[in-house]
Amino acid sequence: MPATRIILVITAVVVVYFLVGAAFNTIRSHQLGQQESQLQAEIGQLQGRYQRLQALKEYLASDEYVETVAREQLGLVRKGETGFIAISTVLSPTPAPGQPQPELWWDILIR
Repeated sequence: MPATRIILVITAVVVVYFLVGAAFNTIRSHQLGQQESQLQAEIGQLQGRYQRLQALKEYLASDEYVETVAREQLGLVRKGETGFIAISTVLSPTPAPGQPQPELWWDILIR
């Protein structure tokens, strides 16, 4: 009889070991599934940002952008055009020290 009890106890310990191991594997699998979902969402966001950056890069390399910069920032005009400068009577506010600076247009665009 004592040998039968030892065999039953050893069998019970082995069964409990495998059940606990299976439970831990199930929990870990669930955690990994959640982490995978989060990473997939992050990948989607990064791909969207990459596409917006690529579009911005293409725009910055376009003739349209070069002409816009030449006209608006450098004050250049095409041959045969008459250039003029409009001066506003309303001053644009300058942020006081310590106040946040206005966002740059490309930071707003690539979010």
